[in-house]
Amino acid sequence: MASVRDDPSQPDAGFAELYAQLPDETDLWPWLELAQGATPPVLYLGVGTGRVAVPLSAAGIELVGVDSHPGMLERLRDRLARTELIQSRIEDLKLGRRFDLVIAPSNILYLVERLRRAADHLADGGTLAFELANPHWLRAGGGDGVRVRAFDGNGARLEVDYRLPNGRTITQHAEVAIVWPEEMDNWLTAAGLRLQRMFGQPDAELRDSPSFYVVASR
Repeated sequence: MASVRDDPSQPDAGFAELYAQLPDETDLWPWLELAQGATPPVLYLGVGTGRVAVPLSAAGIELVGVDSHPGMLERLRDRLARTELIQSRIEDLKLGRRFDLVIAPSNILYLVERLRRAADHLADGGTLAFELANPHWLRAGGGDGVRVRAFDGNGARLEVDYRLPNGRTITQHAEVAIVWPEEMDNWLTAAGLRLQRMFGQPDAELRDSPSFYVVASR
């Protein structure tokens, strides 16, 4: 079994290779609905190899994509040749532009420095929507290919298995900070944001959902 590490400071080439082999998402909830109601373009943080971005673009959504991993963007440029793609860590991002909608459909805005920089790119009245790993689910031990190797209430060390179309399994190693849903109001306030909605995955109570979604405004 091969393994890769998610480390923005030292990008793992195998991490980009892994994501390039995964099929595109067919369920674009809630991102497509949010994007269809926003003034284009939509700023997409953590765009990766395009598993969500490519089908969003095919659905008519104009995007500006940001990712820190050069290998991810190299693969995505071949798929979205007309989309503006920017290599940057989120905490270093300074585009000099503001957007009606900023999205982060993966667990990357778990650091307040990143959250603040995302908020800096919101237009007046704009919306920030992002997904976070659910600490309640992680504390219960995870599941569905996610193993929790350490959990202390402030952070977690995870192993995530990906079964590829060719039958191989690759394990991603990740360390993440924890953001509790119960602390969301105060956490957003630290970035000058106000909570609009917070919800779990469809057909799941928030506490039982592997990840949860936050919609906030300036």
